[in-house]
Amino acid sequence: MDHYDVTKEQLDLAAAALGLDLVGVVSARRLDELEPVLRRYYDEQRDSGFEHPFSELRLDPRALMPAVQTAIAIALPYHTASESLRHPTGRRHGAVSVYAQRTDYHRVLKDVLSRFSALLETCAARPAQFLPCVDTSPLVDRAYATAAGLGAIGKSGMLITKTYGTYVFLGVLLTDLRVEGADALHGALPWGTEVCGTCDLCLTACPTGALIAPYTLDAKRCLSYITQEHGIVPPEFRASLGRRVWGCDTCQTVCPRNEDRAAPSTFGPPVTPLAYPDLLEILTLSNRALMKRIGHTAAAWRGPAIWRRNAIVALGNARSVEAIPVLVTYLAHARPELRAMSAWALAQIDPEATRTVVRQAYDVETDEGARCEMAWAREAPDAKG
Repeated sequence: MDHYDVTKEQLDLAAAALGLDLVGVVSARRLDELEPVLRRYYDEQRDSGFEHPFSELRLDPRALMPAVQTAIAIALPYHTASESLRHPTGRRHGAVSVYAQRTDYHRVLKDVLSRFSALLETCAARPAQFLPCVDTSPLVDRAYATAAGLGAIGKSGMLITKTYGTYVFLGVLLTDLRVEGADALHGALPWGTEVCGTCDLCLTACPTGALIAPYTLDAKRCLSYITQEHGIVPPEFRASLGRRVWGCDTCQTVCPRNEDRAAPSTFGPPVTPLAYPDLLEILTLSNRALMKRIGHTAAAWRGPAIWRRNAIVALGNARSVEAIPVLVTYLAHARPELRAMSAWALAQIDPEATRTVVRQAYDVETDEGARCEMAWAREAPDAKG
């Protein structure tokens, strides 16, 4: 059909050449039906602070790219193997969310979208404009993936695909090319076709109650957010963190739509998976060595201090006696949140054996937050720490 720059057959062939089996197109329209959902999210202050602020950029791709005609949504599977969800028995090991165990998905998606752009431009036989969008873009990728027919939003707020469940990375390619099929009606918003039925496992399993209702997330309570937020971990979330050092997979691991969805990813260079890092190693490696270990993943963007803080909390939750000597050295660390969390962890592991050294740290501490976490050491030995 000559009024299209790219036919559906050409799109499918280009996708197949890249190994993409989840691709959909939708006209680059403003998602009016998304606006009340986003407004409520921000008005109720359930946003994490990592998202872009509410604006037209979140609703209308034309605000990002005035000449845009089509939004092409892709989904890449990333659940590498069921074994990646099994935790070792040793107390020295933490857990990293499956999505962050291998090559940073931002790099992978941008590379795939760039190669996709080149193939589509060849199909169109004319110069074209492209804007690749991943989750660092203001565009709500789940909404466009739903509108393009890749899946439907579940009660967890995540996109559920038929083939891979929720274990997918999402990307959107905006282009001024006219692609066949973009005007077809696909998924409904918000939030897509009901796929969960009466199941509410994700809501009931969430360790912190971050899923306060179906399709309703309080991101500030989500452990994935909490493992990425700087500063002292709020007391109400520490036990729930368990041995997580980055992210949380609970709502995905309990989802029936993810059963038997293990699929090796064919995207990105092969790397050593970072699934269950040694917690004491995280605390003893230099910043450079630690970043060398994690720098290829999406878990590196907040820097080494976040990893050290989370490892300290994990060791406290694990009651790891062997960590005491290292934690004691962290009472004099340059970062107050690490001093604070070390004092808390020592109280969880063996308050009586460490009371004196924590009290000494308290006496010279200048940060109020850290002093509060060390104050237990000033209590009488027979008092609770």
